[in-house]
Amino acid sequence: MKLARYAAVPVAAVMALTACAGQEGLEEGADGLTKITVGISPFQDTYLPIIGEEMGWFEEAGLDVELKSLAWNAITPALISGDVDIAVNNTTGVVSIANADPDIVYAYGWNPFTEGSALMVREDGSLPTIDELETELGDREAARTAMIESLEGKSIVTTLATDMGKQISDALASVGMDEGDVEFIDMDPDAGLAAFLTGTGDAYLGGVPQRSKALDEGMLVGLSGPELAPPPINGMLTKRAFVDESEDALLAFVNVMHRIIRYCDAETDACGTAITDRLNEETAAGLTLEGFKEYWQNIELYAGNAAHAREMILDEDGVAYWKATWDSDNAYLVDTGAIPAPVEASENFLMPELWESYVAEYGEDETGY
Repeated sequence: MKLARYAAVPVAAVMALTACAGQEGLEEGADGLTKITVGISPFQDTYLPIIGEEMGWFEEAGLDVELKSLAWNAITPALISGDVDIAVNNTTGVVSIANADPDIVYAYGWNPFTEGSALMVREDGSLPTIDELETELGDREAARTAMIESLEGKSIVTTLATDMGKQISDALASVGMDEGDVEFIDMDPDAGLAAFLTGTGDAYLGGVPQRSKALDEGMLVGLSGPELAPPPINGMLTKRAFVDESEDALLAFVNVMHRIIRYCDAETDACGTAITDRLNEETAAGLTLEGFKEYWQNIELYAGNAAHAREMILDEDGVAYWKATWDSDNAYLVDTGAIPAPVEASENFLMPELWESYVAEYGEDETGY
């Protein structure tokens, strides 16, 4: 459902926004709650904070949270300008703008988009699936390499200059190939899917809804998730000043996010109904409860406590090890000319130290909701 998750913010626009606005200190209301404004985008994963709003959990945590629904590519400009204190986004949101505004940091992640990306192929087409190749070769890694190498000379329908194009680029690079080894057909995801279903291209990569539609139409998953490329990691972006001056509020927000995820694990129908109702009121997503339940802890993973976040994101053998994704972001954005130089993780990826602070305050193994 993310159609432009890797679009970089133009440097000139960033500098203009930075020059005209800055983030003010947080206010404490008469009720004693700390006021924060949070930017979210209308997708099934990034809308999770509405559960905390509806359940009153932010207030319980001492926060007066205002949620602002913004388009995905409007999130980081809103953070830069000071319109929001926190933004739910991914590592690329930081990497794409940190050269222009080094104050933007990735604070904490809880939602790897693990299986969200999938390269779809035709059931009777010329491209094999990784599962078919594994049966033939007897080795999963060899099958992955063979599947990607089979793309040479083939045409791929996708949306370039987004995470979709990046996933293909990363996959090709991982076996020593590059974009010149394939033919790209650059189309909007919906238009691209329609073209693919009527015979255009040998393979297709779009968003989650397009993947579901392609499966319904008899297409197969050729390669997906981390086997395709390092997954995006949704979490919390903010400014360094927020971390320095308002760490307690930041950690309280993370605490509620982990609580929301544990609630959605236990009460998936109720959680999914709240999310899909709000999404379908505000967008044309048409997401069903069954669709939400299919995606939950399957197409994407969600960390219910700090231990889960560490295992998935901070551990080197985690399913979404952050450094692999960060390096992939840098490589793609530099190679495409979207940013002038790589962004140093030591300066702009603060999750390891924030994780330590969180564990000191709330513990590593929270349960219940």
